[in-house]
Amino acid sequence: MRWLFPGQEVRIDAACLDCGDPIVVRMRDEEILEVTPPETVGHTVRSFVKRSAETSAFR
Repeated sequence: MRWLFPGQEVRIDAACLDCGDPIVVRMRDEEILEVTPPETVGHTVRSFVKRSAETSAFR
């Protein structure tokens, strides 16, 4: 979130797509400050593995 809101705390309130329970995520730059409930699992379509430009689908 650093590139959108540098140095600012960002809070995301959402509902679990499976059960509808509330989820809260708070972060600042690359630091995760809170995840409630703690067993929350996130998914992304972006790879976080450092790869070379020749093998990476994301550039």
